[in-house]
Amino acid sequence: MNSPDALRSFLATALRICSLSRKDYRVTSGGIAARLGIATRVVFQVTFLTLLGQLAHGDSGKTYAFVGAVAFAAVPAVVTQVPAVITAEVPQGTMYRLRLGNVPLLAIMMLRSWVYLVEGLVASGLALFLLGPVMLGHTDMLRVAAAFPIVLVTTVSCLCVGLFCCTLVLIGWDEGMVVNSAAYLILLCSGAIVPAGSGNVLRPIGQALPLGAGLQALRAGVTNPVGTAVLHEAVVAALWLLATHLFLRLHARRIRTGAVPESIY
Repeated sequence: MNSPDALRSFLATALRICSLSRKDYRVTSGGIAARLGIATRVVFQVTFLTLLGQLAHGDSGKTYAFVGAVAFAAVPAVVTQVPAVITAEVPQGTMYRLRLGNVPLLAIMMLRSWVYLVEGLVASGLALFLLGPVMLGHTDMLRVAAAFPIVLVTTVSCLCVGLFCCTLVLIGWDEGMVVNSAAYLILLCSGAIVPAGSGNVLRPIGQALPLGAGLQALRAGVTNPVGTAVLHEAVVAALWLLATHLFLRLHARRIRTGAVPESIY
C-alpha cells in the first residue's frame, strides 16, 4: 500500500473512531437528564468556589476565584471522564484489538476524547455566560469572554493529563483514586481559587500541572501580553502528552515480555 492510500485509510479510520465516539457519548451522556446534571454541577460548583474565594479575600477574591472556577469547570469532563474511553476495553477483553490496529493507541485515545473536550468547553462557557453577569458584572464578563479562547488551551492541556491518567489505570491503578487526585491537584496547585504564594509548597507542583499559566493569561485579558503564559500552558500540555506516549510504550513492552498477561490487556 503506497503512502496516499495509507493516509486515506488512516483518515477514514480516524473519522470512524470520531463518529463512534459521538454515538457512544449520545448513548451514555446525551440524554436530557445527563445534560441537566452537567448544567447543575457547573452552576453549583462555580458558585461554591467563587463564594469560597470571596470569603477568603473579599470582592477581589470573588473575581479571582470566579475566573478560575470558569476554567476549572472543564476539568470534570476532560480529566475524570476521559480514562473511561479506553479502560472500558479492559473488562471487555478487546484491548488487544486496539493495540494491533493501524491507528496508534494514543491516537485512538485522543480521537475518542474529543466529545469530552467539547463538553468541557461548553461547561466553561455556560459558567461564564450564565453566572458572569451576577458574579462579575457585564463589563468584566465581556472582558473575560474576549479572552475565552485561552480556555481552549487550558482545556486541551487538562485533557492531556486525563490521557495520562488513562495509562495509570491501564497499568493497574485505581481509576477513582487517579482521576480524583489529578482533578484536586489541579484545583489546589493552579491558583484557581486563591493565589499560590511564592513560598507555597504547592507552587512548584502547579508549574508542572495545567491550568495555572493559562489562568494568568485569562485574568490578564486581551489588553495585556499573554503570549508567554499561553506558551507555558502549551508546553505543559505537550510534556504530559509525551509522558502518556512513553508510558504506553512501556506498557506495550511489558506485555511483549510477559510481565503483564496479554489476555487481560
